[in-house]
Amino acid sequence: MARKGGLPEKGHDDHLPHMPDERFCRHANQPRNIGVIPEADGKATGVGVCGDSIDICLSIQNHVIGGIGQIPHGCIYTVACGSAVSQLVYGKHLEDALKVTPGDVAEELGGLPEDHMHCASLAVNTLGEAIDDYYRKEWGNSGKQEL
Repeated sequence: MARKGGLPEKGHDDHLPHMPDERFCRHANQPRNIGVIPEADGKATGVGVCGDSIDICLSIQNHVIGGIGQIPHGCIYTVACGSAVSQLVYGKHLEDALKVTPGDVAEELGGLPEDHMHCASLAVNTLGEAIDDYYRKEWGNSGKQEL
């Protein structure tokens, strides 16, 4: 039942569609760091629970992300989350990049509806896999660093 102005009565507003923040709109309409880095130092493709995917490739110098390319395949939330994670970690030391959470991605976007938080998780997890790929290449196939 609607109250004056056509808005739902109190208690029914949890069914309103997500009203995106302008930061979300910027990332969704003009995603950052789209593309592939030739001869990437680390790369990964992550697939989310919804079937969307993100490809991430990294250029790393002295354990710092000096370049990041990302290609999202899926809904607008996946596009925005891929863009946001690429902005959050560009220029960061790998240890700091690994500390980025889905909540950080949502904050960068001005919020995400709960039913699309998995897109932020997809972006963060794929980043972690790309960093893991870099370490595997650096340390050899065993994944263990020589002491």
